[in-house]
Parts: sequence; C-alpha cells; structure tokens
Amino acid sequence: MAEFSRFGGVSDDWTAYIAAHPQPPPAPDLTPVQLQERTNAGREANSREILNTITIDIETRDFTCVTSDNETIPLRVYKPSSTPASVKLPVFIFYHGGGYCFGTLSSEDGFCSWIVEQVGIVVVNVCYRHTPQWKWPAQREDAFNSLNWVFDNIESLGGDEKRVFVGGRSSGSNLAAGITLRDTETGSKRIKGLILDLPHVCHTDVFPSELIAAGKDSFAENIDAPILPSSRIKFFNELLDVKDPGEKYYSVLLASKDELAKFPPTHFLVAGRDALRDEALLFEEKLRQSGIKTEINIYSGVPHGFRRFGELQASRQYDHDLVDAFAWLLKQ
Repeated sequence: MAEFSRFGGVSDDWTAYIAAHPQPPPAPDLTPVQLQERTNAGREANSREILNTITIDIETRDFTCVTSDNETIPLRVYKPSSTPASVKLPVFIFYHGGGYCFGTLSSEDGFCSWIVEQVGIVVVNVCYRHTPQWKWPAQREDAFNSLNWVFDNIESLGGDEKRVFVGGRSSGSNLAAGITLRDTETGSKRIKGLILDLPHVCHTDVFPSELIAAGKDSFAENIDAPILPSSRIKFFNELLDVKDPGEKYYSVLLASKDELAKFPPTHFLVAGRDALRDEALLFEEKLRQSGIKTEINIYSGVPHGFRRFGELQASRQYDHDLVDAFAWLLKQ
C-alpha cells in the first residue's frame, strides 16, 4: 500500500509565514451565492495585483463559446502583442480552480498574463459554469465544448494546432484530466501535454482508500487543514451534486490503465498538506505504469492553494517549476 504522509505535516516556511501574517477568521455564515461573490471579489483584487507586475504588452480578446445545451460561456485569450501575424504560438487552455463555485474571467487575468510573459505562448482562459447556479455535468460539457472551440478557431487565435496543451488548478485540473480522457477515446492525439496543478482526480465518495496505508491518508491527515478542510470539500461536493461519483470523466483516477495509455505527457504540482495529495500521487503513479511520461513537483508541508501567499519559499519554487513544466512539455 502507498504511504505519502512524509510529504505532510507543517513546513517551517508555512509556520513562519503565518506567524508573521495572521490570517483573518473564517467568513461568517453566508449563502453560497454570497460566499461566491465575496470570494470572487477577493480573487479579482489579487489578480489585479499580479497584472501590475507584468512588464510586456499583452493582447487580450474576449469570445463566447456555445455549449452543448445551447448556453454560452465566456473565454478570454491572451498572447504577446509583439507576435508577428505569421508566427503561430503554442496554446495553453486553462481551467481555473475554486471548487466549481468560485472564479471569473477577471480572477484569472493575472495568472494567465504571467504565463504569457514567462513562456511566450497563447493562453485561453475558460470560464465554465459554476455552482450553485449550475450542477454537474454542465462544467464537464463546457470544458469539452471549449476544447473543440479552440481547435475550431485556432488559426484566428494565432495558435499552432500541433502544440496545444491543457491544464487546470484544483477543480480545473479535474476538468482538464476528464476532457483529456474523453478526447483520447475518440482516437485524437491533439492534446500534446497536460498540467495538473493541485489536482482533484477522484470524487471523495469513491476514493480507493484501500490503496493507502491505514491511518495515513491525506483526507484524515488534513481534515482541518487551512484553505481546504474537509468541511469545505463537503460543501463543494453538495453544490456540484455529481450523480455518479464513479463517472470516469470526473474520477479519472479510476480509469483503467488501458484507458490512460493514450494520455499525453503530464506534469503534476502537488501540495503535501493537501487532502487531495494522495489522489494526485496515485494518479501520477498510475499514468507512469500506463507508459505515460510524467514529471512531478511536491511541496511538502504546505496546504492546498498555498500559491496565493507569494512570499512563501514554496510559492517562489512553484513559479520556477511551472515555467519549467511548460519547457518540458514543449520538448516532448
């Protein structure tokens, strides 16, 4: 059985940071919509701070994508303004995190612009539908519809259809992994690489706990962890209301090795003090056993969502590792 608890605990880096920067108390009781509005406002403010650090000119365009149920979702596309029209750049399709409840186009402007600045590629920011307004599988369909939209419009985006990568953070990584599996089932090899950042790849109701040493699982270890305690996971699960937790496009960890054998090279970024740690590490192991090239960075002793605290040593390392992840994928 696997045992990943050595990556848990509390890092000295985190302890020192929190001592110097006491965190505010939890939000008072709010409705899901009130919490969504409050969280999105904070995320957008943080995004604006990141935008203020960007030193290159970035061309930004907004689009809409029609979904399979005839709704529309917004997308925002970023690329270096200096790119000649004749140059076709790699494309990264990004699905944000937030437990399927939080996130807007503007909340991801800073991160997407930073990727453009650091890597010099086109980034497509997909604002899929959120809970509590929409339940699963709206998010799954939005992700797949947006993937098709990108390929349908790749030329006008200035992108290279032979260098399209997909990725996401937290719940967004769930979408990225799910659409990759779905796309490979068609025989397509159009997704050339995958970045799974703090990934969620298995519903908690069907997590194969028998694969983890008793009492050493990341859910038990991190029941009261900062940012993503078990109570918040339960809240997100109830809002999303996945009818079949074992559905392979949600619980991709449960897909067979044969089904995973057509995945592209995949890079993982995993927090050690995260309830989602074990599913991420099990999935990386399963991909490797399926013959897929993988790379992984593990940040011991820091919680889910640690990157929002930019002064952490782990956050600075994460930034370096993420740029390296793109470089690795582009060489495959």
